[in-house]
Amino acid sequence: MPSLSLHPSQRVSLGDNVTLRCHLPQLASRIQLCQDQRLTSCMDKYEMQDVADFYITTKREHAGTYRCQYQVQKPLKTSEKSDPVELVVTDFSFPPPGISLSPGGHVGTGTNITIRCWNKDYGATFLLHKDGCSAALQRQHPDEGGMATFTLFQVTPTDNGTYRCSYLIKGYFPLLSSPLGDNVTLEVTPTSAHPGAAVESHRNMVVAVAGGCAVAFVFIPSSSSSSSSLPADARG
Repeated sequence: MPSLSLHPSQRVSLGDNVTLRCHLPQLASRIQLCQDQRLTSCMDKYEMQDVADFYITTKREHAGTYRCQYQVQKPLKTSEKSDPVELVVTDFSFPPPGISLSPGGHVGTGTNITIRCWNKDYGATFLLHKDGCSAALQRQHPDEGGMATFTLFQVTPTDNGTYRCSYLIKGYFPLLSSPLGDNVTLEVTPTSAHPGAAVESHRNMVVAVAGGCAVAFVFIPSSSSSSSSLPADARG
């Protein structure tokens, strides 16, 4: 099965040049790149090669999910499609979302933190970002008032950082995004150890190290909202 990668991988804006690179396990005579949302607009290359680069200067309609596949002649065979790659395109003509952090300022280890993001007019799905992480941490649909609520339970100093939101835009191409909004900063003050804290602290640290930028957010459900996770990249 081929694999597909995107360069650059994050925060692509309208008009940027991007490369979608299809890696093959063998030489192939035909390589095809398709967008899930526009299967009639596939791109093809007909050279014998095991890597193929497809170049796009981004427009709104390019925001979407891509896969590639290849074909060999002897015997004639078409491969499976690659795993999907998402091309999120930022459109700066839309307003950034609002954001709030509660409680604010310095908080102690073990505090529950709420981050709210909102835009009533355009926000279809909200993405939560942390500076230093290449991918969004989480995504969530808003409630009827256009607000998404993220809750971070029992924070530790590993959760320190700057957080921002963006949103995927209603009624447009599925991965067309607003610009990043204003930021909020979380500062967690270590507290003195207490009996039983060592086990809890160790457990939290394992999660932080294993997940890198992945933060243990739990969503507060409402009757009109649902949530799902985006994969988070390690800090490297």
